[in-house]
Amino acid sequence: RSCQSGDEPPIVERPMAKLRAWKAASKTKGSASNVGPASHASWEQRTKERAEKSAAKAAQQSIDDEVRAHKQMAKERREAKEKRKEENKMKGLQYQVIADSRKIKKMSRKQLKLIRKADTTGVKPILAAEKKRKK
Repeated sequence: RSCQSGDEPPIVERPMAKLRAWKAASKTKGSASNVGPASHASWEQRTKERAEKSAAKAAQQSIDDEVRAHKQMAKERREAKEKRKEENKMKGLQYQVIADSRKIKKMSRKQLKLIRKADTTGVKPILAAEKKRKK
């Protein structure tokens, strides 16, 4: 290139010229780049946005509470049904009272697994031997 007095660009001193020669020099400071009257909303606008946010949050909270209540009711119904089912199962069971504890000591493991302790006070026993006699 020919060097004429009017053609030379002005020399700009950049502190990072050695490391980042490709980077353009900034025209303003980074902290001052987004400051100005248009950079933030007015007070009325901010209060309006806050009110909208709080209304949306309240609506979402009410929906969440409703869903939670439905799930809780379904859980309670399910548990009540399971409890009724178990009680009905226990009502219809046949059982045999073991008065002699020596019988338990003679039983095999399989038989011991079938044994269950139960409170029979106030319940009329349905003995397996009586059922056989009725038939």
